Amino acid sequence: MKKLLKILKEIVIYGLIVVALIYGLPKFLAYSLDTEYPMASITSSSMWPALKEGDLVLIKGIDKEELTIGDVIVYSNERGFTIHRIVKLNENSLITKGDANNVNDNPVEYDQVIGRVVELRGHPLRIPYLGKISVLMRK
Repeated sequence: MKKLLKILKEIVIYGLIVVALIYGLPKFLAYSLDTEYPMASITSSSMWPALKEGDLVLIKGIDKEELTIGDVIVYSNERGFTIHRIVKLNENSLITKGDANNVNDNPVEYDQVIGRVVELRGHPLRIPYLGKISVLMRK
């Protein structure tokens, strides 16, 4: 009987840890990265080779004044979110382009910008394959 109680206790503890990670981690990241959307999955190859399809990236909230050419940003549009690199800054909008694309995107207004992809040593911080899990969970 004691062994059964010990096993049940461990199951409950592990369950609580999993629940805390699934629900607590996104809330913690949203708070610490100052954005409502702290994580994003790469769903296309438009940013190859810097970001690959299936990567998970972290997003940091950012003010308009902090944006610079070369930043990889996340912005909202009619299809959802796009993750591309800034190629031009204008007074009321900016222009982005996927690294693997041949043409620039349509102008993006500054209020559409969700944030900048977190970098590590000058390169976008990406977690390979983890983004595939979140894409599958949405289906």
